[in-house]
Amino acid sequence: MRNNILGGLVIFMVVLTCLLMLDDISNPREKTSVNDSVQVEQIDNQTDLAVIENED
Repeated sequence: MRNNILGGLVIFMVVLTCLLMLDDISNPREKTSVNDSVQVEQIDNQTDLAVIENED
């Protein structure tokens, strides 16, 4: 009985892996590119690591 459960589990995992591989092969790859833009402001002669501006 125990061998049947292990054999069934192995067959299930193999079939699942094959189906996932077929799905990856059959779908065209989507080229998703995300352009993140970051603005950096440089100030001459500034040695502070971080500037925190508080509004009171």
